Amino acid sequence: MKKASKATKIILICLAVFVGVVLFAAGFFFLLIEPNVTIFGSEQLNLDKLTTYSRSVTLLDAYGNPIDDAVYFGNNNISVNVDDLPKHTIDAFIAIEDKRFYSHSGVDYKRMASAFVSNIKSGGFSQGASTITQQLIKNTHLSNEKTMRRKISEIRLARKLERVYNKRQILESYLNVLYFGSGIRGLGTASRVMFGKPAAELTLAQSAVLASIINNPAKYSPYNNIDNLNKRKQLVLKEMLNQKLISKYDYDTALAEPLEFGKNRSNQFVTATLKSACKALNCSEKTLFLNNYTIRTAYDPKIANSARAALGKIGNDYNARVLVVNNYTGGIVCDETNDTKYINPKRSPASTIKPFTSYAVALESGMNPLTQIFDEPTVFGDYAPANYKGVYRGYLSMRDCLKYSSNVAAVKLMRQFGVEQSISVARRFGLSFEQSDSTLAVALGGMEKGLTLPELANAYRTLANGGIYTDIGYFNDIVNGNNSAVFAAERTQKRAVGDDTAYLLTDMLMTCAQSGTAKKLKYSGIIAAKTGTNGDENGNYDCYAMAYTPEYTFAVWFGAKDAPISNSITGASCCDIITQIIKKADIDTTLPFAMPDSVAYFDVDYNELEQSHEVYLADPLLQPRYRVATLLSKRHLPIRKNIDILDYYDGYMWDEYYYHAN
Repeated sequence: MKKASKATKIILICLAVFVGVVLFAAGFFFLLIEPNVTIFGSEQLNLDKLTTYSRSVTLLDAYGNPIDDAVYFGNNNISVNVDDLPKHTIDAFIAIEDKRFYSHSGVDYKRMASAFVSNIKSGGFSQGASTITQQLIKNTHLSNEKTMRRKISEIRLARKLERVYNKRQILESYLNVLYFGSGIRGLGTASRVMFGKPAAELTLAQSAVLASIINNPAKYSPYNNIDNLNKRKQLVLKEMLNQKLISKYDYDTALAEPLEFGKNRSNQFVTATLKSACKALNCSEKTLFLNNYTIRTAYDPKIANSARAALGKIGNDYNARVLVVNNYTGGIVCDETNDTKYINPKRSPASTIKPFTSYAVALESGMNPLTQIFDEPTVFGDYAPANYKGVYRGYLSMRDCLKYSSNVAAVKLMRQFGVEQSISVARRFGLSFEQSDSTLAVALGGMEKGLTLPELANAYRTLANGGIYTDIGYFNDIVNGNNSAVFAAERTQKRAVGDDTAYLLTDMLMTCAQSGTAKKLKYSGIIAAKTGTNGDENGNYDCYAMAYTPEYTFAVWFGAKDAPISNSITGASCCDIITQIIKKADIDTTLPFAMPDSVAYFDVDYNELEQSHEVYLADPLLQPRYRVATLLSKRHLPIRKNIDILDYYDGYMWDEYYYHAN
């Protein structure tokens, strides 16, 4: 018998080492996932986490009461009993999520091996292999981090759970903690919110839809991604058919069944608050619910209900949104839409940006509301803006330019002070610009991405607050179940412009609300406002009405949906929404804006204004009929035309003729 060659010996030794390593690894892995082995620092099974179906987020309004238009908040989560559910509902979840649910002991090793091979071939991790038991453990005990340590804990706890819970108990716990997106937790709540019925009455098609959503609530959202959802629903039904859980007739009937989803499944304000809280805590919505947080907000149900009622009258042919902010606190008290999904797009702000890109910089630089601008067709290099309906009015005061929303005047002001300086001033109001936003078109809202409605609302709120910018937000603070603070909102504060500039702009915008483009608000009390419309001959794409009182800022936006909005609907149309809210919510609009000491009324020479279109303080001896009192900034007072001649009179006649302080 020949001796084994040296190469053969080496191969045998390597093989033995490999087998040893594999056996050692297998043994070590078994110890890690063995339920009865307790590893230092590892997560332990807590049955209380499996039976508490009321995990929720409570949102409190400005008066400390739970917001009541979302059934899945507070203690209103609707739990289900497996025995009450239709067989096809249970089968839908099992067919797509864990077809060997009743035969494995918590872990489907066959599925794990298949997924491993698929992932190796694809070079990624597209295939999952978690059983329903593992998903239940992950949703109640573990984080979403994708690490080997978490996966091992998941497997170990899943196996342990299968030894203390029967399949019915596991399934019931699982269905009650599933997350369906938009803050909807649990099958019972999802059924009630999305279909307006108890889970016991779900059809096969509805069951397949709910089983589809949980795979990826954002990707398969019935409100945002209906095409993706329909494809996933078909896959669920196909799996049920292949597994002989339904007949071909059932399959075809369920595919053909038209589905309608509840339009009041959530509140724009609620969705925005959850997003804002997640951002503040750097966590997922799931984490908010698992920790049973309470979020205290500035939400005012009376104002919100008024906004909802007003939006209900305009239909759903185009997007509409209403935002109301408390000027004193920075709290958002209302955020409503006519849509079934959360919307917060960046859009062209149209003429609503003019006060910040054109007029604020002009007032800060020394101009005043009476400064004259010649309103005429003007070409700026290769840019030729046109006024609405081609109307030009010749010499106008800045007040009237803003009142009539002259496009030419806005661009002239931006050109005079430079795009860079104009944008720099606008940024102080919290408005965001891209690097490409460096042309004169920005004066009319021509931007690469545009602005969100909250950005615009807070810019106008800054004017209401005398030029002081602070952040706005959906909530005041977040507390846990022990009422201990988890996060408190901090409103950063900075001065955007002088209080003289803010007040002068407010006064000019009050003129706009009385006799300008926002004159539909003239009977709404003391209010400053500006409208804006972005469109062309095909229709309008964005319509705005921005308005504020000393207490509240109102922002209304209509936006194109599937097609442009009719040209008959403009920014002025949005004013009707604000009027209805003020009236229905009984908002006090009799409070005046506080005039700062930095401004006062001064007499100017009306003759010079008419003849030379220059603003001069009136001479002391000028007859009263040639004087006009106007609001001016004390730091930017115009000069008198005949300074040398009239210096003699200063000490005797200033108080009598020039200065009329309120």
